[in-house]
Amino acid sequence: MTPRHKWSEKVRAPNGDSRKVCTRGGCEIVCVSRHRIEPNGRQDHYKEWFRGSARIQIGGNTPACEAVEVPA
Repeated sequence: MTPRHKWSEKVRAPNGDSRKVCTRGGCEIVCVSRHRIEPNGRQDHYKEWFRGSARIQIGGNTPACEAVEVPA
């Protein structure tokens, strides 16, 4: 069974963006929720996912958790 993400509390930035991290060992994917207002007044909201400093995805479904499974 693929492990599910275990998210930290959200940390909000003054510009409205928020960030949370998967705390399962080995995964540590970061989800950044972006909130923008376009020049025409339209609100834009999207998510980006990072591992380390590398952006791995913009939008779409949340990438799989890559936690390291420890045998019991």
